[in-house]
Amino acid sequence: MATNSNTRLAIVGAGWAGQVHALSAATIPGVTIPVVATRSLDTAAAFAEQVNGEAFTVEELPAGADAVVIGTPPAAHAALAVRLLSAGVPVLVEKPLAATLAEADAIITAAESTGAAACYAENLLFSPTVDLALARRAKLGALDHLSVVMRQPTPDWGHFAEPLTDGGVLFDLGPHALAALVVLAGQDPVALRAKLQSSRADGADDVARVEVRFASDLIASVDVAWGGEQIDWAMQASSPTGVVRAELFPNLGVEVNGEPVLLPDPTGEIDRRVYDFGYSAQMEGFVGVLRRRGGRVCPVGFGRTILDMICAAYASAGQDSVEVPLPFPGPRDRTPMQLWRGA
Repeated sequence: MATNSNTRLAIVGAGWAGQVHALSAATIPGVTIPVVATRSLDTAAAFAEQVNGEAFTVEELPAGADAVVIGTPPAAHAALAVRLLSAGVPVLVEKPLAATLAEADAIITAAESTGAAACYAENLLFSPTVDLALARRAKLGALDHLSVVMRQPTPDWGHFAEPLTDGGVLFDLGPHALAALVVLAGQDPVALRAKLQSSRADGADDVARVEVRFASDLIASVDVAWGGEQIDWAMQASSPTGVVRAELFPNLGVEVNGEPVLLPDPTGEIDRRVYDFGYSAQMEGFVGVLRRRGGRVCPVGFGRTILDMICAAYASAGQDSVEVPLPFPGPRDRTPMQLWRGA
């Protein structure tokens, strides 16, 4: 059992997600990573050496760890999370939560069956920049505009180097963008429509636009894309009383009515990537839950809500951008790509 002086984490996956979670864990006193697992034992051994841990197969998990951080490709999330949660092992699952809504349902059912902590890794919701934007957005009142834009070069590492079968950019960047949109809106989404484009050999989307209708009839937009050489991540909310804009790339910043607002600085020495993009605060909350002292976390139920929106968007794109109600009423056993392509 995790204690205030010693919490043992297992990290699954040695890609960017696993690496950044390891950096985040290193910022918390008493947290160690004695267990590392990947699809390749050689890769696991190399990562384990970096964190002073030991390599294990995925089947051996939790291997004595108090909790498991799942940073594998999305198609592998559900089987592992369900097995661990059913055994009472807490998990932190990377975005997107799963490859299908049926898999997301199974994760939540497994967590409910044992009461094990099941948290969703949406780091942007813990970013100081997004926190500040949310605080300033709260002063705007009812919104008349809300948009999130995320564009970046096409990823070519890990599973992205292989043909994508579950989803493309909306499945990858979409979880970040839609999560930010939902929390900035501060109300329930009730329907959406989407348009997807692909220039890829595997047919996965590399450009996506989603228009989300909220309970107040606000129509908000998400634009995500792969391509080019620049990273551009920004969000903007406005009402008759003002405008709040937050930028995460290429520069961090929050502006209110065009005037910059001072961002908080971290205390102590910390890798700015894990601080600025919310990874350290996310891990601190998860560890707080493990140590039974409470902590700010994102539940897997929110991850299912975001996946529900993603599935609805792919289904909409497959039907000439028809508006699809939320929660998504379509089949729960299909991947986003299958919903788009009609498979």
